[in-house]
Amino acid sequence: MTILGILFLLAKLRSLQARGACLGAIAWGLIAVPALGQIHFDVNSSAPVRSLHPNGTFSQFPNSRLVAMDFDVSTLFQPGAAQSTREILIQCMSRREGVLIVDYSPKTELQTDVFGPMQVVQEQDASRDMALQGFAGYPGIGSASGNLNQSEYQRQSIQFAQRPSLELTLASGSLHRQRGVYFKLRPNSQSTLEGSKTFSLVLSVPANWRADLLDVTVQAAGIDPRAGRRETVLAKQSFVVGIYQQNDAVAGQAIAEYVKLQSNLVRSVKTYAKKIEQRTYPTPFHKLGAKLDLYEPEIPENWLDFVIYKPLGNTYATPHQLQMQLAALPVDVRVAVMNFQDQKARIESLAGEEWRGTDGPQTYTLGYRGVDNGHQGHR
Repeated sequence: MTILGILFLLAKLRSLQARGACLGAIAWGLIAVPALGQIHFDVNSSAPVRSLHPNGTFSQFPNSRLVAMDFDVSTLFQPGAAQSTREILIQCMSRREGVLIVDYSPKTELQTDVFGPMQVVQEQDASRDMALQGFAGYPGIGSASGNLNQSEYQRQSIQFAQRPSLELTLASGSLHRQRGVYFKLRPNSQSTLEGSKTFSLVLSVPANWRADLLDVTVQAAGIDPRAGRRETVLAKQSFVVGIYQQNDAVAGQAIAEYVKLQSNLVRSVKTYAKKIEQRTYPTPFHKLGAKLDLYEPEIPENWLDFVIYKPLGNTYATPHQLQMQLAALPVDVRVAVMNFQDQKARIESLAGEEWRGTDGPQTYTLGYRGVDNGHQGHR
């Protein structure tokens, strides 16, 4: 084998090792893209909803009712990250067609650093000078001379009030035919992107709705010096928020158990990360074969994303098929997966309708480049 061939194989192996190392960065219900200077997000794991109008009053759809909820998004910048961040985008998506986001807060906001109206004064000066000088003479008779000066000056002043220019600090709107909503935050001299902020949603849910799951994705966009100082996505994290009817003890307990079992699943995967990596790619040649599409890993790539974010109808057809797909996982991890899947099925049974949605997590990247799915991992 030539030296160039050896270098090529080494480069392939290193890229595969980097991809496999992402498995060791697993944490509670979250996919993360590494950030410049480290940007950390957090969202509450569960939230109660309160009924707005009983018996479906003022609801837009038949056999539905309106409920309201709040959720908090927290942002933490490590040194050097805040200066590079231009905006933060928050997206919240429903997993099913029967749960729509019909209203949200805060709405789009424009702000300025100028306090009060501005006074604008326009002045224009105009002047005109004219000078004539004449001299005449005839030999032997005499001479004569004369001067004529004329000057005009005019000044015009216009004064009026003007509104100061406004800058966008918050934009919000609906997504995917009211299945979702987004909030885009930008900093100015009067506000900051760091810290915790509260967002409110009004949902239209089936009349017999009791609990459900929402996908919340938070990403930061800004200037990355490593990418030629172009604007790109610096960090991105996804969360699952369990929501339940306020004062419904059964639904609240089901969401609490879901949060607990998901945490146990992620903790188990983190504990067995090295063993899972070894079973996925037993040798470096298996890694190379997977990179060249010559080898199918025993454990499906991104299997944890499918288990956490996809509803049961779109993950695997039956629990038996799920066990067959993940048979190579350590026993403790398989047990955690099955317990989590059972609880997720219970949550879906409380949603009040048969699921007919699309895959999750439901997110959209609005005009940004730079998210490398091959380097995504869990925290």
